[in-house]
Amino acid sequence: MKVLLAAIILVLLPLAVLKLCYAISTVFVLRKTKGALFVSTSRAKIKAILEALPLSPETRLADLGCGDGRFLRAAFKRYGVKGVGFEINPWAYFLARLWNFLGRVPVEVRRKNFLQEDLSRYDVVFCYLFPDLLLELAPKLREELRPGAVVVSANFPLPGWEPYLVLHVGDPIYFYRKT
Repeated sequence: MKVLLAAIILVLLPLAVLKLCYAISTVFVLRKTKGALFVSTSRAKIKAILEALPLSPETRLADLGCGDGRFLRAAFKRYGVKGVGFEINPWAYFLARLWNFLGRVPVEVRRKNFLQEDLSRYDVVFCYLFPDLLLELAPKLREELRPGAVVVSANFPLPGWEPYLVLHVGDPIYFYRKT
């Protein structure tokens, strides 16, 4: 009985610590993220997006609110793109850096607020953000991105932009081109 109890504690304690880290990180950034939680983009959505985007190793890719960095890693593995991710949630940032290190994936993840960054250098911008944050982001992208730059928004449309493509992988994925 004691062995069983010890085994249960050895399994549940690390899980509880991980959940606590997630909760504390979420509370820490809740005001900045406007209630958005760290939710990973599904593999099916990432695959569909990467199949629809013409990327190359020279593509300058930004992932705004990159979470654990899985979209950046997938773009690197498929096309050799060395993208840049922006993430303010400490737990998601830690996970992204850890998975990039363990996978030896040379993508950069910055613990910075993308709304305070100059996005003009990027050819493709990916985001999976809540509508109220997209409301702030839409004019920034219109002002800063160069003509021809592509914006991909998972689940929610970019206010004031007209998509050139909408894929449905469970929820919609919107593709926009800056004119």
